[in-house]
Amino acid sequence: MIKYIRRSHRDTIFVRSSRGADIRFTIQNDSGYHYKIANKRFTPSLTSMQMLLVNMMLRTQFCNRQIKAACESNIVEGLARMVYGSNKIAGTGAGFAITRKLCLKIFRGEDTTRGITQDSEYYALLSEDCIDHSSSDRSVLRSCREIVQHAKAAVFMIHKLCISNKELSEDFILEAHGILTSKLYEEETTCAHSSGVYRTVDVSPGFHTFPAPLLVPLKIKEMIRDMQRDMRQVRKLKRLDPIMLAAKYAHIFNNIHPFLRGNGRMCRLILNCLLLKHGCYLICIGEDEKSRKDYLDVVCAGSQLEATYDGREEEEKPIMHGELASLVLQHQYRSTKRLLNHIWLEGDSLI
Repeated sequence: MIKYIRRSHRDTIFVRSSRGADIRFTIQNDSGYHYKIANKRFTPSLTSMQMLLVNMMLRTQFCNRQIKAACESNIVEGLARMVYGSNKIAGTGAGFAITRKLCLKIFRGEDTTRGITQDSEYYALLSEDCIDHSSSDRSVLRSCREIVQHAKAAVFMIHKLCISNKELSEDFILEAHGILTSKLYEEETTCAHSSGVYRTVDVSPGFHTFPAPLLVPLKIKEMIRDMQRDMRQVRKLKRLDPIMLAAKYAHIFNNIHPFLRGNGRMCRLILNCLLLKHGCYLICIGEDEKSRKDYLDVVCAGSQLEATYDGREEEEKPIMHGELASLVLQHQYRSTKRLLNHIWLEGDSLI
């Protein structure tokens, strides 16, 4: 990953295209950030400045090869935290200890779905930490699969989007969802054949109604076209706010809600992969109750805003993803600090 996305001076990054050519653009903060997150005051400019200072400190550490290795191990740890937090938001998976163990095996290319028997250490940990607090064989194995498939989907998406530098596409989204939800809902009558397939029924969580099933493929195609148009503008102007871009398309995807199950987890995978692809760090949303509540409040507010302005001309609408972008910026700063702290802790033994 590092050889494909690399930072240079203060605010410019180089991204290698699928054809091997380097694309250079300047990271420039957009003006669309909100000054509140879940009804709490937030100052985007201050957080951006703090993040810049931490990034400057990080660059002074990158001169040592061993410290670079520490950074890479921190990214792997971040992936495990990302899977854990996203699963917690969705009410799936298990506790962090077992999530981390299973994720690290997946990231090493090991098959963890075999050999989970009542005698294994994984079974005992899953029994203690199942999200539904049940220790039945079915619950244990399902929790295991929810973690494993999430990790596999993350590996697939990061490899395609960030390492191979492919663009997000409709086929890519369907394949990733198929991996994420593989064999998870076979026993549920309404969801038995929903893995990697657009929904064919209406979904209305809470008071918000998402687009009718017939519109879902059209909405996804429109989202992909809009992203391609935005990236053409980036190449033309050589300017990008990667946080605003990632928040925008995570918001759009979430408000299409194209699948019966797994929309939130897919949304957060898309968000993180777009951040990584354009030179940012992974963010770990949902690790604690406050983080989960803030995220869900922000996402719900974004959906309500969409409903309020439904049918209006585009120029009449506010920036729908501004509050989500602020939340992502806040978490991006935390991820940057976590990486710096990790390097400092490892530094004494590495240098």
